[in-house]
This record gives sequence, C-alpha cells and structure tokens, in this order.
Amino acid sequence: MNKKLVVVFNTDADRRFTLNISNPADDLTEETLLQEAGRLIATNALAPTQGKPVSVYSAKIVEQNVTELI
Repeated sequence: MNKKLVVVFNTDADRRFTLNISNPADDLTEETLLQEAGRLIATNALAPTQGKPVSVYSAKIVEQNVTELI
C-alpha cells in the first residue's frame, strides 16, 4: 500500500499550495505536523509559484492500493 501526506498551505497571494510527502511516519501527530510545517514556513524553504506559504489550510494521509500489471 502506498501512503502519502498531503499538506495544503495558504499563501500570501491568497492562493493554496499543496505539498505531497511520500511514506509519512506512522506515528505522525497533528502537533508534529504543525511544528514541522511552521518550520518550513519560517525558514522560507518553500517557494512555489502560488506565493509564499503562510499557514496550514489542511492535512491528510492518503493510502492507495496499487496493483502493477507489468
């Protein structure tokens, strides 16, 4: 099963930016996620075309079952 963390940020341009992270930690908590997202925002580590991230809008873990045919 494939797992990914999908974090959506609000930006200073009144838009949204989505960050996908493969294989998030199984013990990830809301507190840890917000701390790490805050660090990304504070250090200007992200520079998407949608504008500078300023806050977290939402976050979710998505799990997919993948069956390879070839």
